[in-house]
Amino acid sequence: MRGSGRSASPRHGKRAHVALLVGVCLCAPVLDSCRQNTSQAATGAQTSPSGVYNIPPLTEAAWAGGLQAGWKDEGWAERDLKNPGPAKLRMANLGGWMLQKTGIQGEFGGLALRYRAPSGFGAFLEVRLDSEGETLFPRVRVDDSHVARREGDWVQLFVPFAQLNPEKVPFTRIVIRAFKKVSNDWVELDQVGLTAPGGMTPVEGSALAQQQMLMPGEAPKAIVEPVDLAYDNGLQAGWEDHGWSERELKGATPAKLRMANLGGWILHKKGLQGEFGGLTLRYRAPAGFGDFLEVRLDSEGEMLFPRVRLSDTYVTAHDGEWTQVFVPMDELNPEKHPFTQLVLRAHKKVGNEQVEFNQVGLARLVTTATVAVAQQQQQQQQAPQDAASVGGGRVAFGDAKGTKVVVDCTAAGHPISPLIYGIAFNNLRELKDSHQWELGATARRWGGNPTSRYNWKLGNVWNTANDYFFRNIVLGTSPQYTYDSFLQANLQHGMQSALTVPIIGWVSKDSTSVSFPRSLFGAQQKMDPDVTEAGNGISPSGESLTPPLPTQTSVEAPPSFIHEWVRTLREKDKARGRSVQMYILDNEPMLWNTTHRDVHPEPASYDELLERTIAYGTAVRQADPDAVIAGPAEWGWTNYFNSAADVAPGGNKKDRKAHGNVPLLAWYLKKLNEYEKQTGTRLLDVVDVHFYPQGDGVGFEERGNTDPETSARRIRSTRALWDPKYRDESWIDDTVELIPRVKRWIAENYPGRGLSIGEYNFGATGHMSGGLAQAEALGRFAEYNLTSAFHFTYPPSRSPTFWAFRAYRNFDGKGGRFQDNFVPTKFDRESDTQGMSLFASRSDDGKRVVAIALNLEPDAARNAQVELRGCGNVANARVLGYAGEPSGFSEKKSFIQSGSNMQVMLPPWSITVLDLTLTRP
Repeated sequence: MRGSGRSASPRHGKRAHVALLVGVCLCAPVLDSCRQNTSQAATGAQTSPSGVYNIPPLTEAAWAGGLQAGWKDEGWAERDLKNPGPAKLRMANLGGWMLQKTGIQGEFGGLALRYRAPSGFGAFLEVRLDSEGETLFPRVRVDDSHVARREGDWVQLFVPFAQLNPEKVPFTRIVIRAFKKVSNDWVELDQVGLTAPGGMTPVEGSALAQQQMLMPGEAPKAIVEPVDLAYDNGLQAGWEDHGWSERELKGATPAKLRMANLGGWILHKKGLQGEFGGLTLRYRAPAGFGDFLEVRLDSEGEMLFPRVRLSDTYVTAHDGEWTQVFVPMDELNPEKHPFTQLVLRAHKKVGNEQVEFNQVGLARLVTTATVAVAQQQQQQQQAPQDAASVGGGRVAFGDAKGTKVVVDCTAAGHPISPLIYGIAFNNLRELKDSHQWELGATARRWGGNPTSRYNWKLGNVWNTANDYFFRNIVLGTSPQYTYDSFLQANLQHGMQSALTVPIIGWVSKDSTSVSFPRSLFGAQQKMDPDVTEAGNGISPSGESLTPPLPTQTSVEAPPSFIHEWVRTLREKDKARGRSVQMYILDNEPMLWNTTHRDVHPEPASYDELLERTIAYGTAVRQADPDAVIAGPAEWGWTNYFNSAADVAPGGNKKDRKAHGNVPLLAWYLKKLNEYEKQTGTRLLDVVDVHFYPQGDGVGFEERGNTDPETSARRIRSTRALWDPKYRDESWIDDTVELIPRVKRWIAENYPGRGLSIGEYNFGATGHMSGGLAQAEALGRFAEYNLTSAFHFTYPPSRSPTFWAFRAYRNFDGKGGRFQDNFVPTKFDRESDTQGMSLFASRSDDGKRVVAIALNLEPDAARNAQVELRGCGNVANARVLGYAGEPSGFSEKKSFIQSGSNMQVMLPPWSITVLDLTLTRP
C-alpha cells in the first residue's frame, strides 16, 4: 500500500550538503566550475585553473594527443583521430568509443578523461571497463562528483576505480559512450587513461585545503554554499533575465555587463522558497571602479527592500581579479518578505568597460564548525533526548504483578528464518542514512508503489503514481542510483535482497513525463508545487479525470522485459554471487486501478491476477530456475477475500461469485497448484501479503497518535496477526488472525508454500508503543515460523523501534542476538498474556537460551518467574533492559537465578533480554 516516498529530483541549484563542502570554494565559482587538477592534458588551452582538486598522475595513458603504445581503437562511433590533437567523436544515437589493450597490469586509482562537448549536451557521458570474458563491469554515469577541473569549455574527469572495478577483475578495454541521445556535433577528448592509486585531493592553497590545514584553536574559514543559483556561467533553470544594462550572455561563460550611467541587472524567478542565508556573487571589474556595486531584492508588489552597498565587509575571497562576496539575508530582507528578483546595480558612475559575473544567486555561509554543529543537531533531531521524550522511563503504580511463564525445551520447536528481520529501502534516505545498517536487519526489500513502474533498462526512473502527481522521476537523491546500487549495497553489508518485479505491463519511459499535464487537462484539484505541469488527475470539482493513453508516461513491459532483467542479474551474479534471494511479483495489484489508474484504470479481477502471475512468473522461472518467487503482495483485508472488480462501485462481489465464491487468495493458490501439476512448473514459492493496522490514529512510520488509548490499541493491534480470539478494533470488526488464516489457505490449496509479510508498520516508530508493537511482531514472526517479513521502511536512529530490532539482532552491541531455534513458552494464567509476552530461542548446541520479555502495560511492573523446563541449569545469566533510553540496552543486576529458574523484574513498557548460558540437562 505504501509508496517509497516522494522522490522528485532536487531543484536546480540545490546540492547535497556533503558534496558542496567538497566541491565549493572561495576562490572560484561554486561547484560546477570550481574544481582544479594539476595534471595537464596533451593539448588544449592553458587558462587559469578554476577549481580545487588534484588527481593522481596518469600511469597508463590510452590517448594523449594520439593513440598510445599498445592501445587499439575499437570504435564504434564516427570519429576523427588525426594526430596530434584531440580525438573527435560524434556520439549521437548513443555513440561511443572503445580503447583496447591486452595485459593491462598495475594498481590504479581511477580513470582520467578530459573532454569538450557542446553546452547543450548537459550530463551525457557514461564510462565502464570491459573484457573478453563474461564479466559485467559497472556502468558509471558521469556527474559533478567526477569533475576535477573546468578550464573554459574543457572538463577534466576522474572516475574512481572502486566504482569502475569494485571486484578488481582483469580487464582489457575502456568504454566511453553517451547514455542519452545527443546531437551530431563533435565531442573532443584529449586525455583518456588510468591513474596511479589515490583519489581527488584539494589543491594546496584552496579554501578546502585551508580548512583541512587549520591549526588547533584556529577559527575555521567560511565557505559559500549555494542554495538556488540564478547564474552560474549561464542562466539557471527557472530564472529569467529582466535586464536592464547592455549585456552579453553567451553559452557557458561569465555574463558581461556595461554598468556606466548607474547600469545594472535584474534576475527574476517566481515562487522562490526556502531558507536562504544571503546573496552570493562573484565578479571581475576594472580596478579603477573601486567599490561601486549595490545589491537588493525586489518583488512585484510595492515593498521596498534595503539597498546594500558592497564593501570589503562582504568579501569572502579574492582570486586574482575575481572577487567573491556574500551579503546576509538579515540585511537584504530583515522583515522576511516574499521576493522574486535579485537586483545588481552601480551606485556611482563608472567607466564603459565590461563587468563580468560568473555566479549570482542565493546561498548560505558555512564553516567546518557550523557543519559539525549542523550534523550534531541532525543526530539530535533523529534520536530521542531521553526516555521520557519517547513515552518511556515510566514509574510503576502499585505492587508488581506476579507472573509465571515456562520456557519449554521439551516441546517441539522449529528453526527461525533469518529473513523475518527484514526492512524496506527508502529511496530518499538511501544515501543519507547509515543507521539502517546498524539495526541488525538481515534482508531488504525493493518495493512500494513506484516499483510497479520501474524501468530497469533506464536504471533510475519510475513513476510516483497517485502517491505524488503520477510523475516519472529519478528514483533517488542521486541520478546514478539504480536497482544494482541497491543490490550491491546489500551484498556489501551481508544482507539478502527481495526484489519487486513489475507485472502491471507498463514502466516509465523517461524521468520527466506526467500523466495528467496541465497542458492537456488544465488546472486540477492539486498541482505539484515543484513541477506545475503535473496534476493529481482530479478535476477542481472533485471528479476523476479520464486517464490518457499509458504511452503518455510509459512503455510496454511484457514478460520478456522481466525475463531479460532476471537473466541480466544472473549474468552479473557469476562474478559476485547470488544477489536476489526473492523475486516479488509486483505490488498490491488489487489497488492498481487507484494507485496506477493512469495506466491500469480497470479494476483487476481473479482471472487477470492469475494470468499475469503465470505469464510473468514463468518469465522469472525460465531466467532463474532456482528463484524464490513470492506473490501476490496484496495490500490488506478486503483483497485477501475479494478482487478489485468485486469491491469497485457496482462490483457487488460478482467476480468472487463467478469463481465459486472462494476467497481470492485461496482460489489463487488452488489454481497455481493445479497449474504446477499440469505443467510441472512451480510459479509460487512464498505467499506474500501486507499488513497495516487500520484503526484511527495508529499512523505510519513516525506518524501516529501517542495518547494512552491509541498507544494501547496500537500494541493490541499486533494480536490481529495471530490471535483467533482478537476482534479487530477498526472498521474490519472481525477476527483477522492473519498468519493462521493464510497458513490454512496454503495447507488446503497449495501445501508447501512459505508465508511472507512483505510490508507492515504499526506507526509511532519513535514512541515506546511503536517499539513494543515491533518487538511483539518480531516475536510472533519467529513463533509462527514465517519465511520472511519486511518492516516498511526502517525506524529512526535510536528510536524505540530501532531498539526493538536490536533486541533480537544485537542487544549488547557485540553481536548478542536471538538464537536460531524457537522454543515454545506458556504462561500459567492466560490472562497474563494480555499484558506480557515472552519469546524464547535456543542455540543449535542447546548451551544458550535467549529470551525476550515484553511488559506491555504502561503503569504496572511485572515480577516474572521464568522456569526453564528441560533446558538445563543456568550457569551464567545476563539481563539487559530497555525502557526508552536513547543509549539502548543496559545490563540489570536486579534478578535472581537458581538452578533452572529465574526471577526478574520488568519495568512498565519495557523490553528485557535474558541471555542465559546453560549446562546440559
